[in-house]
Amino acid sequence: MIEDSAIPSEVPVMTLSSAVLFPQAMMPLFIFEPRYKEMLSDVLNNDRIFAVATLDERSEDATHSEMPYSIAAIGVVRACKKNPDGSSNLVLQGLARVELEAIVSEDPYRTARIRQILSESGGPEDQIATLNSRLLSLIQTQRRLGADIPKEVLQFLANISEPENALDLAIYTLCSSAPLKQELLETRGIVPRYEKFANFLQSEIERLKLDIQLKGNLDDKNIGHN
Repeated sequence: MIEDSAIPSEVPVMTLSSAVLFPQAMMPLFIFEPRYKEMLSDVLNNDRIFAVATLDERSEDATHSEMPYSIAAIGVVRACKKNPDGSSNLVLQGLARVELEAIVSEDPYRTARIRQILSESGGPEDQIATLNSRLLSLIQTQRRLGADIPKEVLQFLANISEPENALDLAIYTLCSSAPLKQELLETRGIVPRYEKFANFLQSEIERLKLDIQLKGNLDDKNIGHN
């Protein structure tokens, strides 16, 4: 969460298919469309902040209208390299969940009026206090079962003291389903958000176990159960 005073009332919006930005996450972006090159030039000369909104592909007209989900995230450009052809590679760090209250303009690029969305605990504090350890346990089990999760990811998450930050970064890094990511971005309660993500991780664990069983190599004595 960032202070309300640091949240602009209006921001440029980049609408992307299957890309969901979370607070704290570092999202690499390649900017090549003329409208987004102009947008980037403007934000670099201003507060370096813009929103990434996921394209709502449930509508048949989604691609033509570029209708985004109303819940998105704003981020700040942490690094940017302009290429000889005028395109740019940048790293955007997520700052906060926001609601796109209204589209203000579409030309030369989309801008929207926004408000910050604050998280709620959504459950007992003792559940939040143990969230990190439970999350890490699930990820460790996936790794023992052969999931392609670098140990550096686990080490990085283990060093984050704020439970919500660890949860959001784990979701951004490990959730392979864009619709589920969007649902989790929209889930204000920290405990419900964790429970939904834990269900996803558990389903991945069961899938990995089944894969090993089919290969005849499962030794339950060496696998953690959750």
